[in-house]
Amino acid sequence: MLVETPQARWTVPPQRALWVPAHHAHAIEVLSATDLRTVYCQPALVAQCASFERRDEVHAVVASPLIQQLVLGLFNSGFDHPTRQLMVSLLLHTLQHTPCLPTHLPMPASEGLRRALALLLQSHRWQLPLHDLAAEAAVSDRTFTRRFTAETGVSFRVWRQRARIIASLDLLASGRPVKAIAHAMQFESPAAYIASFRALLGCTPNAFRGLPQGEAFGVPSQP
Repeated sequence: MLVETPQARWTVPPQRALWVPAHHAHAIEVLSATDLRTVYCQPALVAQCASFERRDEVHAVVASPLIQQLVLGLFNSGFDHPTRQLMVSLLLHTLQHTPCLPTHLPMPASEGLRRALALLLQSHRWQLPLHDLAAEAAVSDRTFTRRFTAETGVSFRVWRQRARIIASLDLLASGRPVKAIAHAMQFESPAAYIASFRALLGCTPNAFRGLPQGEAFGVPSQP
């Protein structure tokens, strides 16, 4: 799925989950075949988890087997209300100890910059010259670069690299070989894609989707 807020976009691959605080405007786009479960929690119940420091922030996490079973259990009519309350409480406590996934993409506030980025994200023309994007935003190259960094907190070069990695997650979930994904995302080589992926997400593409490292290339896994 792709979840967008006024400030950022989150890609949510399989076996991952997204926490969205109450009253936080967002839109959901389903990128591929998806089974979705949504759990709504009463604000008072969430407030009881005083140590849940990220409860007011949108963030993605790995849906561990425990998280998955708790969510599925809440949709099981065989459990009574007191049992479900305990399951929700355990789910919240589990989430507060689950590391965040860096699958978010900060978005600028300026309409012109967002229009230029929409052109890039929708067409996947990752090598589109900065001059063309600046023209789409109706600003000079220098103004585009300056405003972009000021509004997103990162340089456009860093943002574009992050955008390519995050955009590749849907292809990764579909089972496409890493070599084909690297080509589709316009990396110089599969090795360059893997290195950039590891730098952002802390693991190789195959490890991220649960395959043995190296399987997509037909080479032995490294220890």
